[in-house]
Amino acid sequence: MDRLSNWEEILSEYIESKRFEPFEYGLNDCCTFASDAIVAMTGVDPIPEFRGKYDSLLSSAKALKTIGNGNLESTMDSKFTEVPIGNAQRGDLAFFDDSVGIVYGSFAWFVSDDGLERVPRNLWDKAWSVGRG
Repeated sequence: MDRLSNWEEILSEYIESKRFEPFEYGLNDCCTFASDAIVAMTGVDPIPEFRGKYDSLLSSAKALKTIGNGNLESTMDSKFTEVPIGNAQRGDLAFFDDSVGIVYGSFAWFVSDDGLERVPRNLWDKAWSVGRG
């Protein structure tokens, strides 16, 4: 998957549209937030098999076991190439506290109950490359 030529503008607009949207399983959770950002940047949906398959913590865990690779981290490992945290670039994925977010420089955006929350790079557990070769 390649990023569109205007992906940075598209990503900025996407982030702004989600700034105050609260967490909701299946609609605006860490996976749908990050995946929708990827769709915006590349036109490719990395999780079509998960769409409409869960709406709670329990059903998301079941989906990760039956559709994914057992858990969120393993599922993301199967879909994206891990990069050193220090090499993660804007538009890549970050992993923190069992959640996936979108890298936006020295921090990443993650979905919370109150909308998007900034998490600094030094707290991330892992990062993956998105559409940059």
